[in-house]
Amino acid sequence: ENQKNRALVEASIVVEGTAMARLSWQWMVRIGSVILLVAVVDLWSHLWHLTGSPGSCRPTALRQMQEKMMYGSRGGSHTTTEDATRAEGGTAVDLGTEKDDYDPLHFNDDQLPDGTLKAELHDRDYFPLEDVKLCKVAAGGPWSRRSMRCDIDETCLKCSKPWHRAQASRLTSALPDPILSAKRQEFITQRFDKSRPLIVIATNKHHFPYLLNWACGCRHHFNEDIRQDTLVLAADGETYEYANKAGLHVMHPSMFNISPRHLNETWATMMNLTRNNVAKMGFPDSMAMLVTCLTELVHMKYTVITQDADVVWRNDVRKYLDSPALRNIHLATQMAPRADAQGPVNTGFVFMRPAKITRVFMRTLVELLVFFYMRVDDQVVWNSLLRHYVFRQLHVSILPRKHFLDLHDHTAGWIDDSTQILHTVSNVKKIRRLRTHNEWHFTETCPWFNADLEALYPEWDL
Repeated sequence: ENQKNRALVEASIVVEGTAMARLSWQWMVRIGSVILLVAVVDLWSHLWHLTGSPGSCRPTALRQMQEKMMYGSRGGSHTTTEDATRAEGGTAVDLGTEKDDYDPLHFNDDQLPDGTLKAELHDRDYFPLEDVKLCKVAAGGPWSRRSMRCDIDETCLKCSKPWHRAQASRLTSALPDPILSAKRQEFITQRFDKSRPLIVIATNKHHFPYLLNWACGCRHHFNEDIRQDTLVLAADGETYEYANKAGLHVMHPSMFNISPRHLNETWATMMNLTRNNVAKMGFPDSMAMLVTCLTELVHMKYTVITQDADVVWRNDVRKYLDSPALRNIHLATQMAPRADAQGPVNTGFVFMRPAKITRVFMRTLVELLVFFYMRVDDQVVWNSLLRHYVFRQLHVSILPRKHFLDLHDHTAGWIDDSTQILHTVSNVKKIRRLRTHNEWHFTETCPWFNADLEALYPEWDL
């Protein structure tokens, strides 16, 4: 009797299990059918949106025209309004007569893209420091290691020292100064036209040999005398003299109202500073001059390349930057492979177009020069402003790291014919790295070699 009862219970369990399985399967089929139906409808709607017809996977003639307008055509031909009219069956659609007429990012006029920046800027030319609030989390993006921080002031200004503000004020006052501005603009227009990007390098005397190594490297790698396309910003009088002797176009620091306090040899001796320390302490002056000059250049509608002195060009990078792939870019920069606030942009190499949004960005950056001195660094400030919510429509391209390479012993294996530049980032062993990898060209084989400059090499870089 017990066995019979057990068998009946087991049979009941089997029947119930089978019924549950059948019911589950039915619900799975129903749910699956609904999901499949939704997917089909979604696919159909996307197909309709892309082609204008659910029965065709080929884009309409009008869409092909628009793609040509945005990205160019392989044959170099341009879509006309007449072509677009025919594509729409006689309804005129004004796409312009040249591909450059399609300009939603306003590269070719004095307009700003519609959005937050335009709404908040109103009729001003830039944002003052008080409006930027770089130490406010919501303005500059999430805080991370090395971020701009000031717990007592959202603008960060109260965390700076009086001499930081004094030194920065020299440059912020020099930019609108009518006499100095007229001198700078006359100097530039007499020496450079706008047919090619203008290369701008700011340096001090201890980093000047790196600049000549770059010029010698251009001659070595692609047989070009790069000096005539280069503007040097001298952070001290000695650099000015060295650059003049080397046949470079150079601006004196007085044109930016600069007082190179940190490059004073008497002061350096009193503080027992090494050459490397002096060079590093003079770095903010160089970078502050650079930002001030770049701001003026983009307002003068120059396309510019700016870089640190410790860069080597293995190829003429201007040809690379002239690629159609970089046509709709405001800034193209070297990558900083870092996880902190000093990335992702490495300001040691920046390509910049003079669109209005770029001009607003650079003029706003001038307002933040006090933080260059406060941090003894420019890159954190650049990246903080690039992350600011008002500049989210500034189109920045981080250039491929292999092509724009930070030179270390562990990255040297990446060098090949496609490598455009090498940048000896960090503050140590620059000359040793360049010599090790056969990229130190400032030798007797270079016509601009000056043995006297070897005494300036920072000892930490050897």
